[in-house]
Amino acid sequence: MTKDMPSSRPLTVCLVSDDAIPAMTGVGTHIQLIAREMVARGQRVVLITTRRADHPAFEEWEGVRVHRVPSIRVFGFYQGLPSKRRIRDILTAEGVDLVHHHYASLMMKRVLAVAAQLGLPQLSTHHFSAEVLTQPLVMRPMRGIIRAQMVAYSNRCDVVVVPSSSLSERLRADGVTVPLKHISNPVGFGDPAAVSPAERNGAFIVLYAGRLGPEKNIGLLLRAFQQVHRIVPDARLWIAGRGPTGPSLEALAGELGVRDQVDFLGFLDPAMLATRYRSCDLFVLPSVEEAQPLVVLEAMWFSKPVIVTRAIAAAREMVEPGVTGQIVDPADPADLAERIIAFAQDEAGRQQMGAAGRERAAHYTPAAIAGELLDLYADVRRQRSVTPGASS
Repeated sequence: MTKDMPSSRPLTVCLVSDDAIPAMTGVGTHIQLIAREMVARGQRVVLITTRRADHPAFEEWEGVRVHRVPSIRVFGFYQGLPSKRRIRDILTAEGVDLVHHHYASLMMKRVLAVAAQLGLPQLSTHHFSAEVLTQPLVMRPMRGIIRAQMVAYSNRCDVVVVPSSSLSERLRADGVTVPLKHISNPVGFGDPAAVSPAERNGAFIVLYAGRLGPEKNIGLLLRAFQQVHRIVPDARLWIAGRGPTGPSLEALAGELGVRDQVDFLGFLDPAMLATRYRSCDLFVLPSVEEAQPLVVLEAMWFSKPVIVTRAIAAAREMVEPGVTGQIVDPADPADLAERIIAFAQDEAGRQQMGAAGRERAAHYTPAAIAGELLDLYADVRRQRSVTPGASS
């Protein structure tokens, strides 16, 4: 049975994600921004996420009611393993009206089942493809199975949110049949002018920010940067983030003869990352698999031109070549190097494209995206009141 739509009390939405607080991926950042904005709008937000040794089972974070469940660490990521009884207890005790999933995982599978039994509307956001989730070599034989599971999970929801409209065709081809709704990721930094810049020493700064993993294709950037450094000797490359390929990337930088020109910055908190965005000249994301990468929107928010690869699903939705940045071949370091050198030699062009990017990123504030989600929640609950049990 579907819950009645209350008119006199705030909506209680339950966000479900293996990554959230602290945020280790763009998904966690997304959840923090949206949850904070929904609380500011007077809604009740419940979060079910993973628990580490130093975390309490329950806490409040900026008005969000955070329930942490038993977890294990797999390939560097924490995966939630809650019992169905624990899930039921949380959903019923909190009076949840709607569930929004953000990770295709075992925790999602279990919450899907319990929430369906309770008659709750459910949505999911497609942040990752099966290709990203199976980047570790030992996982790649499971890629087809995991893709099928992701499709099955999606088809048990009322709606699937896609941060890039270009993902819709891929999901339909994979077998997702439920309604799809395009809602962008939010960008949540404040006024860039209020951010203190980092020391530059007159260098031309290229920035990468994100996980250090195979899907990020950072080797391409290092090989391109080797060529850039020959033409632009004062160029520096900042690599912000951590992950399993970190040691091999440092070794590659040494082999290429550019180790002294590459700064591996490690994990940066939002304030430290903002400083790097403010201070760089150009942002590059060389990934071979992404949906709508939040870091690109963040760089544009800081009025930086961006270079992405055409392998990124939302590449042409986010980056207009020659207007906000450039799109390159994910397998051609010479192509990337040529674009970086062109930016290094054209300060006026960098400023013009950066300004255009800032104008575009301004449409993706947390307030705007949270508003779209709340409208979607209302539509889903309204539809459920007409057709009870639609996704169960």
